[in-house]
Amino acid sequence: MPSPEHAADLERVLTRAAQECESGAAWFGEGLPQALRSAIEATGKTIDERAAEVAFVEVGGRSTPTVPPRGARVIALSSGGLDALPSLIRAAESPRLLISRLICPVAVLDFAPGGLRVREIRHGLTAADLQRVLDTTLWSGPDLKEL
Repeated sequence: MPSPEHAADLERVLTRAAQECESGAAWFGEGLPQALRSAIEATGKTIDERAAEVAFVEVGGRSTPTVPPRGARVIALSSGGLDALPSLIRAAESPRLLISRLICPVAVLDFAPGGLRVREIRHGLTAADLQRVLDTTLWSGPDLKEL
């Protein structure tokens, strides 16, 4: 049974990831994305994988990311915390997958040509806290909000 902290982290990731799937046109890889799919379907929403606009893959988990359909925006999910962030970033920057966003318990990060951008951050953390553990430059803007 997961610890209360781990359960809260998983809930944070799944709740935030579900927001990315408003249209219901999504594809779900192995591992954590399947938990997301179950959570979305439990709300009564139907999933259309054939017209996937967004694809969810897991990074930093036990499963090997499967290749999502072409043309879908790829979002990486992870239950790894602040200490795992550097390895999550490296995994998400894999040339095999063109990941546009990473959702983890501590932040929502976008991969852009200009670098790594923090969009949302967990309460109690700052972008400077994230930057301290990262080798790559992190940037944020005035639109930074709480995860």
